[in-house]
Amino acid sequence: MRNILKGKGNNMKVIGFVRVSTGHQRLSISNQIAEIKDYCKNNDDLQLIDILQEEAVSGDAVVRTGFDKMLELVESKKIDGVICLNLSRIGRKAAQTLDLINKCMDNNVFIFDMKDGTDTRTAGGRMAVKMRAVIYEEELLSIRENIRQVIRYKKKNGLKYNGRIAYGLYEKNGILYEDDFEMKIVRNMKNLKSRGHTFYGIAKKLNQNKIDTKERGSKGWTQQQVKNTLNYHYGDGVKHQAMAM
Repeated sequence: MRNILKGKGNNMKVIGFVRVSTGHQRLSISNQIAEIKDYCKNNDDLQLIDILQEEAVSGDAVVRTGFDKMLELVESKKIDGVICLNLSRIGRKAAQTLDLINKCMDNNVFIFDMKDGTDTRTAGGRMAVKMRAVIYEEELLSIRENIRQVIRYKKKNGLKYNGRIAYGLYEKNGILYEDDFEMKIVRNMKNLKSRGHTFYGIAKKLNQNKIDTKERGSKGWTQQQVKNTLNYHYGDGVKHQAMAM
């Protein structure tokens, strides 16, 4: 990769930042780390002091320990720059990314996007990353809407649409069918809820009567499992299937 940082400083302390949205992307995070290390190794004026990692963390997550640590280093002026393979790895929530960019500018810390060579120490680079932050958020919203449409279609047509099968159903050859016994339990749940019982109270009754969950776990039913089951069968059934990007 072309060295565009050379001559802009001597022995600059930088950190790398890598992120993947699911636990199945370990190879991706390893590749990001390797590329950042190689880049800094080939640039004598860069001293890579750390690589912050976020694994299985959505780009618009509220709780982000890696991102918060990066902000802390920026605000304490302990680093001169942040190196990432692509700005989307830093985040997909525009407000969050723009806040980082502004704090970097206030503390004389640059962000360098290895993918296209964008550097926030130039006016064009600052404009580019700010515009890209908004674009990445719009991309995420579009992806999630597409996922919701697929889920609605598959649910409407009785097709399996994720790794877990809702209580009350069973799967055969990719098609979902109602389980007679489990659906009887589901209807009893609905009846109890309509009579004023809380989700916690319903879960307690199910456990007292030794009704297994779908996973047949030793801990039994929780109020959230009861809520999700009733929502699936009598609500929109979509909001509990959110996928992190």
